[in-house]
Amino acid sequence: MNNSDPAHFLVRRDDPRTVRWRREPRPPSLPEGEIEVLVDKFALTANNITYARLGDSGGYWDFFPRADGWGSVPVWGYGRVIASRHGTIAVGERIYGYFPMSSHLRLAPRNVTARRFLDGAGHRRELPSTYNEYTRVAEPETDRENPHLVLRPLFSLSFFLADWLQQQRAFGAEQILISSASSKTALGLGFMLTSEERPVGEVIGLTARANRRFVESTGLYDTVLCYSDLDKVRCRPSVYVDISGNQRSRAAVHLHLGDNLRHSCRVGFAHWDAASSNLRGQEPGLPGPPPTLFFAPDHILARRRAWGGQRLAETVRDHSARFYRHAARWLEIRSSRGEEAVERVYREVLEGRVRVDQANVLYW
Repeated sequence: MNNSDPAHFLVRRDDPRTVRWRREPRPPSLPEGEIEVLVDKFALTANNITYARLGDSGGYWDFFPRADGWGSVPVWGYGRVIASRHGTIAVGERIYGYFPMSSHLRLAPRNVTARRFLDGAGHRRELPSTYNEYTRVAEPETDRENPHLVLRPLFSLSFFLADWLQQQRAFGAEQILISSASSKTALGLGFMLTSEERPVGEVIGLTARANRRFVESTGLYDTVLCYSDLDKVRCRPSVYVDISGNQRSRAAVHLHLGDNLRHSCRVGFAHWDAASSNLRGQEPGLPGPPPTLFFAPDHILARRRAWGGQRLAETVRDHSARFYRHAARWLEIRSSRGEEAVERVYREVLEGRVRVDQANVLYW
């Protein structure tokens, strides 16, 4: 793969169901100060479908821009440096970070330390630094990497969302409802909210009837209900965390709780095909507070300023390790290799055909 032409998996920006492959010749020379990375492997989850659905309104297409209405879906993965004209980053180094669904990527490292660097490419300088940071990996591949690949981006969102709700004292609510309760992000949020520092008395997971038994088996919610059982939710001060993005479910929650709803938080698109692609859009006519976007990078930057980088990293790492140990009880990670597998798994995730107790790591 080192000397082959880079392969790029592209999707239509206005329709994630339309995909194609593109091969491009490798440029003959590498500019001074840059490195070329061969992408070894990456995780593909519903989170990446959210990136595609929010590609324009959330700026996710801007990280790895393409032309003519096509986009490269960002993924979290590991790569290996195969060429370097940077003084402190050597060929053979491994890195972890944000990649396109491509076999190769060129980076312009800046702010380089022994542990990490930022991509200094001009088009990325104004984008959230959370997505521009790459970790330098000292050790060779281990059996801990694939759970890390699948769960780290999802649990980071869970952690910062729970932390933000703690800061807000859950808006005075007595219960928190979480949609798409079988999703990894929701499970991580349930893990955080039912800890010893819980902000409310009851955390309720809402899920499809087919997933209810699995969700209950994780033990990460106080109560698990199907969407059709919403009438069993007590009408008391509540917060709704919408991870499914399903407009009908969101409307049903608002109509049921009405003025008892203290905050309605929009997070993702687990049910992308029943969602609006604009998380910031208003929905007139819904009772209760308007659904409001939680944008994790804003809270991450605020916490970094308040805690400092080291404390922030240690806190997230400690909570992550506990969640990973819990997830090992119920999560199966499948590994697949090659371009055919990339497209097949992408369609499975897009169409919701991945089992709730499974996740995928793809190798080039």
